[in-house]
Amino acid sequence: MSGSALLKLPYDQRRIIVVTDKLPAVAASSKSTWLDVAKASLFVGLGGVVGVAGVAAQLIVEARQKMREAGEELVAVSWSDAEALRFPVGHPRKNVVYIGHPIDPPAYIPVADFHRFLFEHKVAEAQRLIRSLGALTVDVIRVEGWDQSSGVNLGVSVPTPPGAPSVDVGVSAGRKASTGRTVLATMKLKPTRSPYIPDGLVWLPHEPLWQEVAQARLESGLDSFVIDVRSTDDYGVNAELKVLVAKTGLQAGGEFVEHRDTVWRLQGTFAPLPPI
Repeated sequence: MSGSALLKLPYDQRRIIVVTDKLPAVAASSKSTWLDVAKASLFVGLGGVVGVAGVAAQLIVEARQKMREAGEELVAVSWSDAEALRFPVGHPRKNVVYIGHPIDPPAYIPVADFHRFLFEHKVAEAQRLIRSLGALTVDVIRVEGWDQSSGVNLGVSVPTPPGAPSVDVGVSAGRKASTGRTVLATMKLKPTRSPYIPDGLVWLPHEPLWQEVAQARLESGLDSFVIDVRSTDDYGVNAELKVLVAKTGLQAGGEFVEHRDTVWRLQGTFAPLPPI
């Protein structure tokens, strides 16, 4: 299936993929029957091409069948068609199962790192929004769930777009806020331009409280903020799916990170706006 065709499917039908060029063409259709696929595989074998390619094709074929029997749809995408998608550095890799980002359609993440990647992405976007709105100080506070000892990073190393505010970040791991919660990091910033909402934010349209903070800053000169970054949905990527992937003979792409309900809070102050 081509990358562009894949992205037109409803999320549940394109959620789980594997990248391969070893699958018989007939198997690329989700409507193909097991008998159709078996005949195609036999034809490849009789044609003298079975070898490693035939074994790899059979692995994908059988994996798709096992996934379907468990109520999941595994979509096979060729290496060339996968160029229309986005993967973490070093990916895609053969026999690794990927999960689609729920609100950023071209992005696919290995099953093992799905939850950590998704939360880091959300935290990084919240930080980018707050910085672009002209934050002077930001405390990142762990309210519940993951902390940095779980391997979750703050995303402050993400390259800053040209013209965006400069950042001076001091990590304060283990420091306690007045509430007894852990301050994961403190940022001190020096805004260099007027407040704005940056392009390309994918979480913002789904976060009405973030939207209200942004509008209050732009329209009413808000001088302080508190926003929560939450992870409360496992999107069906759980221990059951981990076991199912292992049973197919495919790979999760690393050590599986279980979902945890997590809340990190960003709070701080904005730079004063010039008088109207």
